[in-house]
Amino acid sequence: MGKGGAGDSSTWKDWKYKVVRSHRRKIFTLGWNSEGKRLASGSVDQTVRITRVDDHCGVKNEAELRGHADGVTNVSWHPTHADKLASIAGSEKSMRFWDTRAGKNTATVTTPGANLYLAWSPDAHYVAVANREDVVSIIDARKMKVAHKYPFKYQVNDLAFSKDGSKLYICTGNAGGQVEVHSFPDMRRVQALKGHTAAVFALAFDRQQRWLATGGADAVTCLWDTQDFICQRTYIGMDYPVRSLSFSHDSRYLAIAGEQMVLDVENVETGDSLGRLTLRYSPEDVAWNPRHLMLASTGGYGRDNQGVEYGEIEFRWR
Repeated sequence: MGKGGAGDSSTWKDWKYKVVRSHRRKIFTLGWNSEGKRLASGSVDQTVRITRVDDHCGVKNEAELRGHADGVTNVSWHPTHADKLASIAGSEKSMRFWDTRAGKNTATVTTPGANLYLAWSPDAHYVAVANREDVVSIIDARKMKVAHKYPFKYQVNDLAFSKDGSKLYICTGNAGGQVEVHSFPDMRRVQALKGHTAAVFALAFDRQQRWLATGGADAVTCLWDTQDFICQRTYIGMDYPVRSLSFSHDSRYLAIAGEQMVLDVENVETGDSLGRLTLRYSPEDVAWNPRHLMLASTGGYGRDNQGVEYGEIEFRWR
């Protein structure tokens, strides 16, 4: 883990904890809407669930969105509309758009291949999606069609837009693992961030986009200052690939999860760790609430004593 000076005295014992059974199978993906009041989750059970969560972690199942024919692997809310989201699933060569209030699939856009990752532009005009064939497609969310396709000669993974929408950051396996920065919408490569020794899988900006975190197959997480894109700190506590990263709303904490049965949370300013949580499973995804200190993570799954399958979400808050 990263090293740092004196600072945050908070540890996990100061946090409250709750487990909620939300799906009938393992959960792959989580995402909070822009208001921080509703959590979307996608599961092997081929559904997207919408859970309303209050500030004290009172939860209410609000909707179950059906239509996918494979496990839902990624969900992403509209950046400004609190009721709309997009989702992708397993082997499906399409992206679905939803009105969660009405519980309706409002559009389905055919894509060139089976998709892995997606990201909305901040103005919500476009959605970038990376697929298993290493093609990044740009979907025009106003016309609901693929506007452009950009094939890559190497692995492409998670992606994110800059706050002003002028750049698209793409995790790749190029040259041993780089985050490529492309101007948008012309998709010229303008920069490459080199901090990893293997493919980069995950990235996350903090809310102000002061920090960029990247993680990958080398089990390392890099923290970049977005002023000059120098790697300010590396977190080396993982032994297996990093798959999910998330910053808290106040940019204080960075949650790190991956193919290891642990959850690490680091204090970004000091480098101190909030403490490692040893789990019974590898958390597929982590997501901080955008309004207050509440962390959601994919939880356990299996069968209960009656033989009923389930998938859980874990909440930690203070």
